[in-house]
Amino acid sequence: MCIQIVEKLLVVLRDGRTLIGYLRSIDQFANLVLHRTIERIHVGKKYGDIPRGIFVVRGENVVLLGEIVSV
Repeated sequence: MCIQIVEKLLVVLRDGRTLIGYLRSIDQFANLVLHRTIERIHVGKKYGDIPRGIFVVRGENVVLLGEIVSV
């Protein structure tokens, strides 16, 4: 049985980067695979998005992980 995960997540990494993408996979070590990922860069009160595509994140680098809910 295959369970498809399509939650949109915001992930803050240990090095300060912020990623936003769709969760494709997660394992027991909190390693993540995100697709359609963007890296959000903040400068003052403004921000810019850099498209990154498929992104693999090692679980030990995750500081914050949260679901983005569209209203």
